[in-house]
Amino acid sequence: MMVNWSNPYANREGTWMRGNLHTHTSPASGCGRVPLDQTLTFYEDGGYDFLSICDHMKLTLAKSDRLIMIPGIEWNHPDGGRHVGLYSCIPSVLRPAITISDQEELLTRLSSRNSLLILNHPNWQLHPHYRREELLALTGYDGLEVFNGVIKRLEGYEISTDKWDYLLSNERRVLGFASDDFHIKNDLYAGWNVVRTESASPEAVFTALKSGNFYASSGVTLTDIYRENDYITVESADGEEIQAIGHGGRVLQIVKGCRITVDAGKWDTDYIRFTIYGIGSSMAWTQPFFLAR
Repeated sequence: MMVNWSNPYANREGTWMRGNLHTHTSPASGCGRVPLDQTLTFYEDGGYDFLSICDHMKLTLAKSDRLIMIPGIEWNHPDGGRHVGLYSCIPSVLRPAITISDQEELLTRLSSRNSLLILNHPNWQLHPHYRREELLALTGYDGLEVFNGVIKRLEGYEISTDKWDYLLSNERRVLGFASDDFHIKNDLYAGWNVVRTESASPEAVFTALKSGNFYASSGVTLTDIYRENDYITVESADGEEIQAIGHGGRVLQIVKGCRITVDAGKWDTDYIRFTIYGIGSSMAWTQPFFLAR
């Protein structure tokens, strides 16, 4: 389940499936206000394909007739900050995390097992979550939330692509995720991840997430992402502008419309990722393509 960083979307078999990884319930999470059964109904009725319940420091195992469920926990640092989303198809991998109080130990222990580790809401300013230097110093995590919907109503900024580009530009290969961070009904359907997978199983969805064969979105739908030699193409059903982003967050190319093809060989950059803008504030983000230089 290693990421093919030169082309995370090399496997084009299967279909696109939409899901949310950051979901809290009441009373398990302490801060969630919606019971588990009602939470599942919201996402089932919203047309989602997969979901993870990641209550704070608690493993909530849930079943659904319509949703693919991936076990998860949101780990909290004892100081109240630096939350981490922990995911695995094997619940026993996650249970020991509840007893771990040191973040570095947590990442070291779980990264060597069948897990997906995501640093949550880096631009939440309450505690604060995470400074650039902290992100760079930590190791063992797979990615970070580049969009967290709940921060729209909290202190900070829901988009964290600035810190993502900082990491990518410092040779840290990390994936970008989007989420609702669902606590109340108003948090629904703000951000999600769309995986390309060949089967409708927790293992297949987990593999697509872990290997980077997905895009993150706050409202824009992508129809295809592919690379042919140095040419990278992104196609969208409803995008109105697409930007190719390179080293340091520099905008390399802008296309007004729903399709872009970039000649990666013409740019002096170690990676290229894409931001797609839709109606209003809706956006989507591809994973980065690292280039041989």
